[in-house]
Amino acid sequence: MTETRSHGEGGRVALATEARGLLGQARRGVLCTLEPEGGYPYASVVDLAPLRGPDVVMLLSRLAAHRTNLEADPRASVLIAPFLGDDDAMARPRLSLLGPVEREEDRSMYRDAYLAAHPEAETWLAMADFDFFRLRTDRARYIAGFGRMGWLEREELRPEIGP
Repeated sequence: MTETRSHGEGGRVALATEARGLLGQARRGVLCTLEPEGGYPYASVVDLAPLRGPDVVMLLSRLAAHRTNLEADPRASVLIAPFLGDDDAMARPRLSLLGPVEREEDRSMYRDAYLAAHPEAETWLAMADFDFFRLRTDRARYIAGFGRMGWLEREELRPEIGP
């Protein structure tokens, strides 16, 4: 689980630093849930807002299939790949966050953070069928580019404190 192809511990620290940078700028991702009928992975595009630490929050409608899937099984992943449309996407950084997703009962909890990332979501927040869901990252897979990749644990993705 801790395999890292990045030239030792210094490379691992560099991967974690780069992954935190990519995560901190994330505004959209691909949410992968497990559909209850056959257990197949189901992928959908979602807007998200990064939280302090390795978690992200999403605003999901009761009409969305991914929400139904999460209510049946909270295990999920979010792929953050801002360069997905580029010709050289396979050589560009990307991050997959893995962990359980939980619904936040208090709709005001993530309101400010989410609206800072998605001001247009004010309309959706006025509707009763949208709720916040938080992916609590257990671990992540960061691919920095060709030959530089590794698994990162939750603690490694927390922001560094101090100078």
